[in-house]
Amino acid sequence: MARAEGILRVLIIDSSLTDADAIVNVLRSAGHAVRATREDKPAAIEKLLSAQNWELILCRENIADIQPMDILNLIQHLDKDLPCIIIADDKSHEAEYFSSIVKDVVLFEDKPRLQFVINRELDNLFIRRLARRNERALRESEKRSKTLLDSSRDAVAYMHEGMHIYVNQAYLNLFGFEEAEDIAGLPILDLFSADDHPKFKAVFRQFTEQADAPPVTMTGNGLTAEGITFKAEIQFSHARVEGEDCTQVVIRDDTVINQQPKAVIPVVDDHDQLTGLYNRSRFITELEKTVHRAAEGEGDAQLLYLVLDDFFSIKEKVGLATSEVILKSVSDLLHDNLAEQEVIGHYGDQVFTIIVPNHDDAYVDERAESFRRTIDDYVSHVAGKTIDLRCSVGIARVNESQLTAEAVLENADRAAMKAQHAGGNQVIRFRAQTDQTGQQSSESWRQQLQKALQDDNFTLFYQPIVSLHGEEQEFYEVLLRLEVNGELIAADSFIQHAVQLKMMTEIDKWVIRSALKALTIHRQRYPKTRFFIKLSEQSLHEEAFVDWLSASLSAQQLNAQALIFEVSETMAIDNVEQVRHVIERLQGLGCEFGLEHFGSGIDFSNSLKAFNVDYLKINGTFVENMAHDVENQAAVKAIIEMTKEAGKRSIAEFVSDANSLALLWRLGVDYAQGYYIHEPSPEMNYNFEDDEL
Repeated sequence: MARAEGILRVLIIDSSLTDADAIVNVLRSAGHAVRATREDKPAAIEKLLSAQNWELILCRENIADIQPMDILNLIQHLDKDLPCIIIADDKSHEAEYFSSIVKDVVLFEDKPRLQFVINRELDNLFIRRLARRNERALRESEKRSKTLLDSSRDAVAYMHEGMHIYVNQAYLNLFGFEEAEDIAGLPILDLFSADDHPKFKAVFRQFTEQADAPPVTMTGNGLTAEGITFKAEIQFSHARVEGEDCTQVVIRDDTVINQQPKAVIPVVDDHDQLTGLYNRSRFITELEKTVHRAAEGEGDAQLLYLVLDDFFSIKEKVGLATSEVILKSVSDLLHDNLAEQEVIGHYGDQVFTIIVPNHDDAYVDERAESFRRTIDDYVSHVAGKTIDLRCSVGIARVNESQLTAEAVLENADRAAMKAQHAGGNQVIRFRAQTDQTGQQSSESWRQQLQKALQDDNFTLFYQPIVSLHGEEQEFYEVLLRLEVNGELIAADSFIQHAVQLKMMTEIDKWVIRSALKALTIHRQRYPKTRFFIKLSEQSLHEEAFVDWLSASLSAQQLNAQALIFEVSETMAIDNVEQVRHVIERLQGLGCEFGLEHFGSGIDFSNSLKAFNVDYLKINGTFVENMAHDVENQAAVKAIIEMTKEAGKRSIAEFVSDANSLALLWRLGVDYAQGYYIHEPSPEMNYNFEDDEL
C-alpha cells in the first residue's frame, strides 16, 4: 500500500522529454523521491496503467496521439483510485476536464501551484488508502472476534430490532437448536417467558433511542426448543457487526451450561461435496487473500462469475438427481480448462466463480470466452432429453479500489446479471462507468417512486380468481402498475429497483391503503369479494406492519377476512421464522394467507408442513401448456393431492388455454387464474355468476 522505500511512482504523459524533466524537477523540489516514467503512445499508456501501481498521473495537453479526456476515461474504465492532474498551457478546456474525474488543472508555468496540488492529492490518496487498510483490518478483527465467540462457553447472540442475526455455538446448545439457520431471524422474545417480554422490549427501546446507553443486566426465564424452562442472567450491551449497530446479548445459566460438554468445533471440509471444487466459504477466503494482495500492490487479478442460463427450468425438467449429475459434469469441464494459478469454486447452485491472477483485460476476456465456449459445446443426454447448456459470465477487477471480496463478487454478479438480461450466453465486464450510471439510475428511480407515492401515480389492476367447482366466492388478485408519461408499467419493471432502494414497505402500504378503499366501496354491492395482496420481504421484517394493518382495517371498518396475503414459496423458505410469525399474527386478525409459485422448492412437501397457510398457488411454470407436458401434469397432480390431504385450497395461476383449464378441473384444482379466464383490468367487472369459462 505504502510507497516502496518512500519513492513516488509517477506516470507523466507528455511528448516532450524536456517538459517532463521540468515536471520531475518540480516534484523533487517539493521533497519527493521520484521514479517517473514518460509515455505518449495510447497503447503503451494503457499497458502501464493496467500492469503497474502508480501514485500520480500528470498529463499534458496537446499531445499528438492522445487527448487528456482519453486518459481520464481510461482511468475510470480501469476503476483505479489514481489522482490525475492536467497540466495545461491555458484554461480553455478547464470546464470539460472538471466534468470528469480529474483532480485539478494547473498551468505549466505555475510551478508553486503545481507543487501545492500534487502534495494535496498525495495526502488525500494516503488518507484513502489508510482508510481502506483500516477497513480491512476492522473486518479481519471482526472475523477473529467471531472465531473467539464461537469458541466461548458463554451463550452470545447479536440482535437487530430484537431479531437474531448471529449466535455462537454455546447459544445454540443452551436453547437446543442444531443450526444457526434454525434461529436466524427469530425474535428473542420467542425464547423467553411472556412475563419477561415487557422488560426486553424496554431494553431494546432504550438501546434504539440512546446510542450511549450503558449495559443492562436482568434475569429471566428461558425456554428451550424442547419446551424446557430455566432461569437465566441476561446482559444487554451495544455492539457493531459489519459496520451496523446492533445489540449484544450474553446469557449465563450455570445449571444448564455446566451440564453441557464444551462445544466441539467441527472440522469443516472446504470442498463442495457434489462438485469437488472449493465451496462458497473457502472460495471467499481465497478471494479475500487476492483482494489483500491487490491492495498491498502485489498484483491485480480478475474474477469470473459464471451463471448457467435457465438452469432452474432444466432442474424442473430433469429432476434434482439428474441436475446434480449435470452440475458435476460442468464442474469437471471447468476444472479441466483451468490455467495455472487460477482458482475455481462452486459458489451457488448454478454459479461457478474463478479467480484469474492477471490484470490484462484482453487475456481475461479470452479466458472468460474459453469457459463460455466450454459450456456452450457441452451437450447432455439424460432422462430421454437432450440438454443444451448456456452460460453468462460477468467479469470484475480485483484491485486496490475494492475493499472487500463481497464488493468484487457484487460487481461480477451485476455484470453476469446484465449478460443474462441481454439474452444470456455471453460475457460482460463490469465497468465503473456503468456502476455510476446505475447509481444515477437508482437515484432517478428513487425520485420517480417517491413521486408516485406522493402523487398517486401508481394504479391498481385486478385479475379474477375463479372457482372451478361452483363455490360462491369472488376473488381478485391485486396487481400494481406505475404510470410514467401516460404509459402503464408492470411491477416487474420497477420492483427490483424498489427492493434495492428499500422502498417496498412504503409501496406495500400504498397498495393496501388503496385496495382497502376500493374493496370497501365494491363490497357494498358485492359483499363476498375478497382480495389477494402480495407482501414484500421488507414488509415481513417490519415490526409494526401488522399493527399498522390492523389500524387501517379499523379505519375502513372492513372485516379482515376480506384479505388474503401471499408471499412466494422461495421467500417463505428464506425467512421461515419471520413468515411463520407474520402468518400467525395476520390470521389472528382474521386474514388468510397463501403461498404463491408453490412447487418452486426442491421438496415442496416441506413447505406445506412448515407454514400454516390457507391457499397454495401452483407454480405457473407447471401450469402453462400443461396439456402438452406429461411431467408438468404429474407435478400439478401431486401438488393438488398433497394440498387436499392437508386441507388447503389450491389455485392454478398462468392458465392460458382451454385444454389446461379442463385438465385442471379434472385433477381437482379449486381455483384458476390467468389470461385465458380474464386479463388484469383497472375495473372489477368479472361476472362470477357465469359458469362458462
